[in-house]
Amino acid sequence: MKITLIRQDSGSGKEALSICEAGTLFNKMKTETKSRHITALRNLIPMLEGTYSQYEHIDKLPYIYSAVEYTRTKEGERKMKQYNGLVQLEVKRLAGTSEMEYVKRQAALLPQTFAAFCGSSGRSVKIWVRFALPDDRGLPKKEAEAELFHAHAYWLAVKCYQPMLPYDINLQAPVLTQKCRMTLDESPYYNPDAVPFCLEQPLTMPGEETFRQRKQGEKNLLSRLQPGYESAKTFTKIYEAALNRAFQEMEDWKRGDDLQPLLVHLAEHCFKA
Repeated sequence: MKITLIRQDSGSGKEALSICEAGTLFNKMKTETKSRHITALRNLIPMLEGTYSQYEHIDKLPYIYSAVEYTRTKEGERKMKQYNGLVQLEVKRLAGTSEMEYVKRQAALLPQTFAAFCGSSGRSVKIWVRFALPDDRGLPKKEAEAELFHAHAYWLAVKCYQPMLPYDINLQAPVLTQKCRMTLDESPYYNPDAVPFCLEQPLTMPGEETFRQRKQGEKNLLSRLQPGYESAKTFTKIYEAALNRAFQEMEDWKRGDDLQPLLVHLAEHCFKA
């Protein structure tokens, strides 16, 4: 599988496009370049957070486009040559190496994981999930079909991977131009023989309702809780929510009053939760 790398020159606005095999890309990730731009970026990020500044050599790190192999038209415009069927999921704001390695190990449990590696910030993990059409029909050939397929594939990947992770997947627009910066990871997970999820060619885009909106809309509080909550935290959250609703319904109740009416309302809301 061929992966596209595009490096943009912030001064001239021009972009350099190159193609490399997936295996070659992951070998490159294992070692820092002589210029050590990725290490410099990771050291600067804590100081740059909350400001409008950015690493001055950020354009030296090319963008990696996993979903599509691009080529150039005669006019120099970027054009899809082949759709790769790779969806990128991202888990951000991780505390350090141990959390990143844990996310990579969890992702590797599913045979559909093509790759999992640390992001250029040193605080995120990118997960590449493989998809294909059923019955050995390969992948969509036309860009319009690939756009529909990719959008549905993204939301299916979120549904399948989020329950395995104790950290939120950072939801993004499910577009073919999903990308990430060139990074450094001494031990990226890479499985060229990943078994794809099979998905029929969609005819329309998925509805506007996002995964996060669906989770927020769940009536059952337990269904809205993030994966990884311990039981004690779960029931504490339920109790606090029920107590808050009970207080709201008893506007004239104050500390020292009869507890019986409050307990009735509290028990009712706990039962509903």
